Amino acid sequence: MKTRLGIIGCGQLSQMLGEAANRQGVSVAFLCLDEIPVVQGLGPIFEASDLEAFLSVCDVVTVERESIDDVILQRVRDTVGLAPRYEALVVLRERDTQKAMLDALEIPTSPWFCAASREALLEGMAAAPQSALRCKRTLGGYDGGGQWRVTSAADSAQIPDDGFPVIAEAEIAIERELAIVVARDSDGAVMTYPMTENVMRDGILIGSLVPANVTDAMTDEATRFAHSLVNAMDYVGVLAIEFFVTEERLIVNEIAPRVHNTGHWTIGAVGADQFTQHVVCTLGGKVREVSFAGAAAMVNLLDDKFPATLPEGGVRSLIQTYGKGHRKGRKVGHVTLLGLDANVIREAAKNLIDELHGAG
Repeated sequence: MKTRLGIIGCGQLSQMLGEAANRQGVSVAFLCLDEIPVVQGLGPIFEASDLEAFLSVCDVVTVERESIDDVILQRVRDTVGLAPRYEALVVLRERDTQKAMLDALEIPTSPWFCAASREALLEGMAAAPQSALRCKRTLGGYDGGGQWRVTSAADSAQIPDDGFPVIAEAEIAIERELAIVVARDSDGAVMTYPMTENVMRDGILIGSLVPANVTDAMTDEATRFAHSLVNAMDYVGVLAIEFFVTEERLIVNEIAPRVHNTGHWTIGAVGADQFTQHVVCTLGGKVREVSFAGAAAMVNLLDDKFPATLPEGGVRSLIQTYGKGHRKGRKVGHVTLLGLDANVIREAAKNLIDELHGAG
């Protein structure tokens, strides 16, 4: 297994990847692009202008987000190597190519089309049987940003000219939201974590519950979709798939080719959390077994809101903050709740969510 990991990005995902690397005895270096770094003390930090120096201390490079300049990604690919593969990142970072891949693999999504301009959107709307569309930037626009609900030609005016191209998805009745985190190593071995049931507010993930409210058939189907996706791309590392449940069937909402907020609960809950798994797989090691018993929940901390008290009665609480400044809607940390009784953990998570984010 290689021993020197480079990470592009200096946000909280890089922070947790760096901590996992340090625990594994792996040296780690960071390439800081446009963010304020919160990875101090975990390894050397390089600016984008120091790309070659950064690459000189890396055996392989991974990323904390998809939207990275192609010039950087291609240089990394052509020198030390990139994990996940460049081709996978390029396909999955754009919503239209992501959806097209899902269609090719016969993995269900909401009906969609891509509109390169406002005129193309209006033409597509005229032909769409649904009365409401969810329009999203093809690149970027997460946590509820860069997304618009369009029901008429007049509504399309809310999308700025630089918001195009967009994908326009048929609006569906969402019963609940789920996610699965999957890891694959360079030998093709695949491991999935238990599914999470996600709690959302205004398009922002505020909590995840494990075990999820799913049938065995749903778990089997999600696992099959995850295996199909990572194997088709020869993917190496951790990937997250977000699902909507509609009429008790799964459809894919989005895919993130990286470690993901819905997997934060794995820190302290399983032997090989998502960050450890990603570090090991990207460095050429074998994917590790996932061992989990009991129940867990993760609640995001936003803005300057922190819990006044923590749950008791057999609930173990882990708090991680990211060292970030407060800003409305910004994720500054999370709380993980662990225990044996799923009902107790769910109730404790609900109470914490209500305290921090208001009753849903």
